Amino acid sequence: MDPRLERVMFVHAHPDDETLSTGVAIAAVAESGGDAVVVTFTLGERGEVRAERMPDVEEVGIGEVRRAELDAALRALGARGRRIHGWDDSGMAWHTNGKAGAAPDAPPTSMSRADIDDLADALSVVVEEVDPTALVTYDADGGYGHPDHVAAHRAAVLVARRYDLPLYVRTDRAADVSFALEPVRDRVLAALAEHSSQLTVEGDDVLHVGGQRRPIDAVEHYRLIEARPKRSTRVLLRVGALLAGLVVGVVGTFSHQQLPWGLGLSLIAAVGLILGVRATSGSRPMTVAAVLGVVGVIALIAIDPLGRGAWGTERSIVPSNLAGWLWSIVPVVASFVALAWPDAEAMRRIRMARSRTTGGEADR
Repeated sequence: MDPRLERVMFVHAHPDDETLSTGVAIAAVAESGGDAVVVTFTLGERGEVRAERMPDVEEVGIGEVRRAELDAALRALGARGRRIHGWDDSGMAWHTNGKAGAAPDAPPTSMSRADIDDLADALSVVVEEVDPTALVTYDADGGYGHPDHVAAHRAAVLVARRYDLPLYVRTDRAADVSFALEPVRDRVLAALAEHSSQLTVEGDDVLHVGGQRRPIDAVEHYRLIEARPKRSTRVLLRVGALLAGLVVGVVGTFSHQQLPWGLGLSLIAAVGLILGVRATSGSRPMTVAAVLGVVGVIALIAIDPLGRGAWGTERSIVPSNLAGWLWSIVPVVASFVALAWPDAEAMRRIRMARSRTTGGEADR
């Protein structure tokens, strides 16, 4: 991910995550002339607050305090921000395994209880607005297990898959891309200082409000993850779907006249394959491959272009009886349903249109 002339979207759950986790990368993108956009799902409404900032919190509320801190930190980093409304901070409780979890009293509107598709839909709205060239977020466990971070990661994966975008996740080890702190140290330190309700900077360390101390990373490492299967894998999957369709088509064509089990099992296999491929993969090309296998065999044998018995004659393998008609028509109907079914992106647009017509928030 060359930071020059890039539009990079950083996906985060709470204010201060952007600087603590990806501040060096954000500053590096901005320093190189790129466009860094930070998307934040919540205002960290359930976070602890350092004593020095309690008067401000009591006056305007923790959410407003952290919103202002985020805005100031983004200015220091050279980034612009986008806020996704509709979800709240889940709070945090440490488990015995050292990983973080949601607070026991996390509200129904918290990210940890959100439907991942809804989070992805809201993030997709920003993607369409910004048109980024890459996404960046936490790794699969959210860095230390925080469920809001994990939810943000999962939503980013879905969106990267929908829009075929490269997705980079933060990692502790050298991977595909790295950014050094030193060239952008001043920007990062200034951004950290803005989050004064949550942390202080002491030398080369960050001291969190909960007492945790960690060094400021000298290098940030990022790993490119495959949100979609590689091209070679997609080709193999389509070939596999075609071969499976051919097998089902051939076996079903020669066994559908055996009533009732031959016809029943043949139809179940054909419809199950076609609809199953569409439902599990979401891939229209892969579904087309399965359809070509099943329906192609039926059409070839039923039409019989080689002249070995026209459809409906006594010698035909697919005779003009109830079983023959069912075997000829039902897989075709299933194929139309599977191919016409909206994909994830179309469903997103349908849900968004429904939300607008019912008065819901357009960005949720």
